[in-house]
Amino acid sequence: MYTLKHLEMKSIKLLLLGLILVGCASPQQKTDTRPSLSVLDFGAVPDGVTDCTDAINSSIDSCSAVGGVLVFPEGTYRCRTVYLKDNVELRLEKGAVLQGVEDAALYDHFVPRSDLSRYDSGQGSANSNCASDTVWMKAMIIGNGVRNTAITGEGTIDGLHVFNPEGEEGMRGPHTIVIAEATGFRLEGVTITRAANYAFLGYALDSALFRGVHITEGWDGIHIRGAKHVEIDSCTLETGDDCIAGGYWEDMLIHSSDINSSCNGIRLIMPADGVEVRDCHFHGPGNYPHRTSGEARRNNMLFGIILQPGGWGSAPGDLDNVWLHDLTMDSLSSPLSVSISEEAHGRNLKVENITATHVLGTMSPIVCWNDSGFDHIEVTGLNYSK
Repeated sequence: MYTLKHLEMKSIKLLLLGLILVGCASPQQKTDTRPSLSVLDFGAVPDGVTDCTDAINSSIDSCSAVGGVLVFPEGTYRCRTVYLKDNVELRLEKGAVLQGVEDAALYDHFVPRSDLSRYDSGQGSANSNCASDTVWMKAMIIGNGVRNTAITGEGTIDGLHVFNPEGEEGMRGPHTIVIAEATGFRLEGVTITRAANYAFLGYALDSALFRGVHITEGWDGIHIRGAKHVEIDSCTLETGDDCIAGGYWEDMLIHSSDINSSCNGIRLIMPADGVEVRDCHFHGPGNYPHRTSGEARRNNMLFGIILQPGGWGSAPGDLDNVWLHDLTMDSLSSPLSVSISEEAHGRNLKVENITATHVLGTMSPIVCWNDSGFDHIEVTGLNYSK
């Protein structure tokens, strides 16, 4: 039975998870006694010219052996693909920039440890996304099966908008960060800019925290396919495509974030169970142009939230216990869109206290493309004005 109490309990669990993750791993804690290593001691030269890939990977190996913090002091560190390892926190200090290289051919691709085909989408189209595709899965940072790994600090990761004519849509280059089948991952404080495809792509994550992350330009911001117990907290997302996307989520909390897109704010393309979005501000026009179409979608944001399981390929399953509440939206086509494929099944959706202003489209505040597909929808406190 769909009840507010059920959703509130999920919210409480996720908030407790966030406290546990921060309490156990935050670098600001005075009780943190983990060893701290500097990437400079392993030969990295932050001059914006030298290839630091080997030095960074060597320093990560050494840091993993002792379970510590790897510090990147101020400077620009050029690299191809670097590999995260267990029990390592990469800390980018203020003024530190981890920057990619311009040649897409120099990046490695992610290699799945298990069958991730459940999460493939867009088959037969220009947006075919397959975890075993060696071109689509190129990445600047890869964490495969890692445990208790983090990227934190006040620094920046720059994907350079690397162009790849062999990539998705004949243009997209490597993802900035790919993390798969990982437990206890944290991304906190850093800025990710100019992602050549997704800024962050996750597969089958368990207990992940995204806090205070700032993403600018690129395509999708945080895109997760398969997740349990994930929190996105106090992030600022200004992307050239969907800010947050993916699906097959279980206990996902998105809150206290500023979401600006030249496409959609949150796009759920696969089923999920237990999704709460609260205390967020969605607004257009996009601060950066839509990466695929250029300026065509910069004049407004499309949907604040679009629930579309099955919209990009086969995605069987239930979309259940979705709670969208205490949100503000401005200058977009419509606050909410719902479209569920025949393979998927919508069960319970609760929409509460959403204020949308300067709605630019002629559509209603909730656009249902196929009679919603939900067994039960409850809407209260939806304020809508053009």
